[in-house]
Amino acid sequence: MVMKLARDGEDDKLAEPITFSVIDVPMNGQAHGDPLVITLLIEKLGVKRILVESVSSVEVLFYDTFKRMELSDDILIPSTYRIYGFNETVTVPKGEVTLKVSDGEGYLDTLTTFYVVDFVSPYEVIGGRPWIASIKGVASAYHQRLRFPTYRGVVEVIGDPQAARQCMQLDIQQNEEKRSRQRRQKNKSKEIKAGEEP
Repeated sequence: MVMKLARDGEDDKLAEPITFSVIDVPMNGQAHGDPLVITLLIEKLGVKRILVESVSSVEVLFYDTFKRMELSDDILIPSTYRIYGFNETVTVPKGEVTLKVSDGEGYLDTLTTFYVVDFVSPYEVIGGRPWIASIKGVASAYHQRLRFPTYRGVVEVIGDPQAARQCMQLDIQQNEEKRSRQRRQKNKSKEIKAGEEP
């Protein structure tokens, strides 16, 4: 009977509503349009630039981060999946890998399958809709929080506004460099074509 009461209490904690209020809004001058960027442990590496992106249909681990984890390409499982959206083209992952994601506090401990892509990004990982759903989480970029239920109650991971801004600046810089390269290539093609005309 005592076991059942403890179990009921655990179920009550898992059933707690996940809500956000005006007191959860960051008051440190942060723009509320910043992306939600958090830090978690993936395997044993503290990954500081995880973009929580509820519109992404997959979890992405960038190859640079994968190599920093000192993981071998041998553990990658070949992937038939194609990712749309990077570089405005179809990206073929180097493979898939399932890794442990945790918060280091014992509240979050889950196995997550990532698609490993060799692509330059200001982020280290993208945690998408399937991962958010797997932890029964609710993400709010406006409140800069990810909340999820546990047997101890609702737990939150707070976004890192400094990392979010750095990532946005890097993303803008990378896009400007890409456009500049494309303009140079286009001009060079025009020059070559003009030189070939009689």
